[in-house]
Amino acid sequence: MRLIKLAVASVIILFLIITFIGLLFPSKVIVSRAVDITAPKDSIYKYTKNLLGWQHWVSSLQNQDIASEFETKLGNSTIKLSSSTQEKIVGEWIEKNGDKQSTVLSIISDSNNIQSVVQWQFEQQIKWYPWARFSSMINDKVIGAMMEQNLANLKKIAEK
Repeated sequence: MRLIKLAVASVIILFLIITFIGLLFPSKVIVSRAVDITAPKDSIYKYTKNLLGWQHWVSSLQNQDIASEFETKLGNSTIKLSSSTQEKIVGEWIEKNGDKQSTVLSIISDSNNIQSVVQWQFEQQIKWYPWARFSSMINDKVIGAMMEQNLANLKKIAEK
């Protein structure tokens, strides 16, 4: 009986320590990537203004049926674009379990409108669970690599 009490107490204390360490991690994770594109803002905007344009450069959307210009399903996620201007495209990626990631794609052009910087950002609110906080550490590696590849695709088609 004494050994069982010690095991239960050890598990509870270990869980509390891991939870406390997890709470030291940020509750909001932002992954951001940018690319310089030698093209005017309107040439880039035609590929970024809606999901039909995204289908040309976002690799996971290339073989998908797009439900509408501003909302579609992608695996267990739903992608919704809420606003679209030549400077900023804002949307959400909503997981089946309800987790959300907001996304912002900004297009910043130089004064001559010859060179543009496209900055893509994902922001996710992390729950307090220790496994959620610890798994958020790999967001930059996983999401960042996907963003870099897709921005390179955008650069390639926009500079044609």
